[in-house]
Amino acid sequence: MLRRFVPIALLAAACATPPARDPSPDAAPVFATDTLVGARIAPGEVPVAPGDCAEATRRALAKPDLVVDKIPAPIVAKPAPLQRVPRSALRKDGSADVKVDVLIDTLGKPVMKTFTVVAASSTWLVTNVKSVLPKWKFAPAELAGCKVPRIYHFMASAPPRKKG
Repeated sequence: MLRRFVPIALLAAACATPPARDPSPDAAPVFATDTLVGARIAPGEVPVAPGDCAEATRRALAKPDLVVDKIPAPIVAKPAPLQRVPRSALRKDGSADVKVDVLIDTLGKPVMKTFTVVAASSTWLVTNVKSVLPKWKFAPAELAGCKVPRIYHFMASAPPRKKG
């Protein structure tokens, strides 16, 4: 059952419409599965002039999780992660989750030396995701019309089994 659920859950999460963002300048960015919704400037920051790639890159290198016009997104996500999850990778209730961050460069490639585990219920999940991400192709992040390096947030989870 879980083998069928995880890919479906990943697909549903990837296709989900991100929530609306509070338009006030002090509102924090909203994350919806690996999607950042927001404006391209942080409160108190001067916007990057369109086409000023040197400044856009400088800011991206200084703060790899900065708010951008377009976040990195998978173009080719093969092989699929979390296939054939062993029971030992699940909690007693059947749930599981993994959250990792990795920098996507301006060519759309993950920089695996930046791979960071945010949270995981099993080392198997982390190992699996770490083995598939380098094979994926991404559309890089964009700021002011320029491709910039940016952190990509990968998240996947399986809910607890229903009792009964």
